[in-house]
Amino acid sequence: MSLLLIIAAEGPAKEADNPILPVVPELFWSALTFAAFFLLIKFVLLPPVKRTMDLRAEAIRSDLDAAEAAKASASSAAGDVDDQLAGARAEAAAVIDAARSEAETERQSILAQANAEVAKMKELAEADLAAARSQAMDQVRPKVAELATSAASKAMDRTIDVEAARPIVDSYLSNSN
Repeated sequence: MSLLLIIAAEGPAKEADNPILPVVPELFWSALTFAAFFLLIKFVLLPPVKRTMDLRAEAIRSDLDAAEAAKASASSAAGDVDDQLAGARAEAAAVIDAARSEAETERQSILAQANAEVAKMKELAEADLAAARSQAMDQVRPKVAELATSAASKAMDRTIDVEAARPIVDSYLSNSN
């Protein structure tokens, strides 16, 4: 009941204030606080953050430029290495060709020496063969002369002198060679 008395004592019922709608002094202080925070952020807190972001962006840009330069340098170095390899391959090919040429010359020289030795051996063999043939003929001539004279003597029924027939047998054996 005391609550009723208090309401009745205040007088006629007055419309209650809306708790959602702000009052004018509250709007003023809110605007002033907003402006203070805005200025504090814009001029005090944001510049160091922006400076740090710019420095980071610049560092990233410089790292990218350095990477591009390193990539270009690497491709240039790779080209130089390829050129050096090509030069080394050409030099190696020249050395191999020179060695092959030298080996071929040496082979031709060895073949010529071998052919000369073979020809010399062949001449010696032919000379030995001719000497052996001559020696054999010299050993066989008296026997052939004796046999031929003996056969002629029997065929003719008369005695033929071996010494008289020897020039004829020698002439015949000399022509048969």
